[in-house]
Amino acid sequence: MLIAALAVTGAGILTDVDPTAGPGGRRLMADKLESRADPAVTEAGAPPCPVAVSGVSPVATLSAATARCLGSVQPLDVGAVVAGRPTLLHLWASSRCAPCREEMPVLDQYKDTPGAVRIIGINVRDRPSSAAAFVRDLKIGYPSLTDAEAVAGALGAPQLLPLSYLVDTDGSVRRLPMTVFRGVEEVAATVAKTREGRHTS
Repeated sequence: MLIAALAVTGAGILTDVDPTAGPGGRRLMADKLESRADPAVTEAGAPPCPVAVSGVSPVATLSAATARCLGSVQPLDVGAVVAGRPTLLHLWASSRCAPCREEMPVLDQYKDTPGAVRIIGINVRDRPSSAAAFVRDLKIGYPSLTDAEAVAGALGAPQLLPLSYLVDTDGSVRRLPMTVFRGVEEVAATVAKTREGRHTS
């Protein structure tokens, strides 16, 4: 009976790592195993979650969108988190996005400059563990959200990365020009111009 039990258990293990499953099967199994893992372990080292400003109405465009921070299991109401403070939402991916690797360190430098708006990354297309490893590798200090398909959908984001949106204090959401930021001054100038456009339109 013991041998039979071990055989059944072994079959289950072999099914989880079946080398004959092919790339698609192995990817699905890896995704399944990751979904059971603790984000505090698989996504360790991610920057802390952004905090919502109390007493401010959620941004309408994102009021139905939820996501979670890298490293956390708690879902966030993204419309509430971005309300009340000017925030740059940066959509990115670790795979097949060389410009993301170039742009994210620039945004990380920008966040510490006087007058900078808050930055929140929106990771798409990645496994969360891969996204967290990417953030650690680049030493990015601003938070990123994952499981964020609802956020990209609410923004109506095209299938192009990297991509940024500015959420202003009045709840307006504007897409920034589709360009790769290569310097802190360029980020600051683009944000300022976009905010001025909000006041004059």
